Amino acid sequence: MKSNYGFIAKIYDPIFYLALKPIRIAVMNELLKYKEKIILDLCCGTGDQIKLLSKHGFKNLSCLDISDAMLEIAKRSDSFIKIYKEDATKTSFDNALFDVVIISFAIHEKDRNAQQALIDEAYRIIKKDGFMLVVDYAFDNKTTKFGQILIRLIEKIAGGEHDRNFKNYIQNKGLSSLIKKDKFKLVKCNRMSFGAVTISIYQKILLF
Repeated sequence: MKSNYGFIAKIYDPIFYLALKPIRIAVMNELLKYKEKIILDLCCGTGDQIKLLSKHGFKNLSCLDISDAMLEIAKRSDSFIKIYKEDATKTSFDNALFDVVIISFAIHEKDRNAQQALIDEAYRIIKKDGFMLVVDYAFDNKTTKFGQILIRLIEKIAGGEHDRNFKNYIQNKGLSSLIKKDKFKLVKCNRMSFGAVTISIYQKILLF
């Protein structure tokens, strides 16, 4: 997958901008009450989401990705977003540093071990009673057939490891199979894109 990032980075925003715009706006609206909080976009890609937040007055923003090509585009902004190149499954951040961690369309594309490691890392760096906002796919009785066909087509075009990981993610019942109930409590979940995309907000639960 890493070898494809250079190409994907160039086409990602031009191809998906219009489709993702309503979702990006919905995420921003969910976060308006946290405008003064410390927010991290984990696996930020081209940084479109975090730049939208910055444009609308959010101040304490950071984003992280492992791809140079993606981050090169993320840096094309006049804002004061802190940008980091790191592995999202094992960052260098201190424990309990962020009020909110965003993970947007980054879980389904990874293998099972990386998916769990990503969520565990988010848990580590979120403050006590902080939040994780996850945007990703969900296929169940609330997802329309058209939504399923559309998303499967997009992932098939992505191909290779990406598509295989997506299929395994759906087969394993998606996000619900990865979230540990003793670590996160679901606060809110909204559906978009014909029911195929969820915006889920989880509150961190302390283990002791």
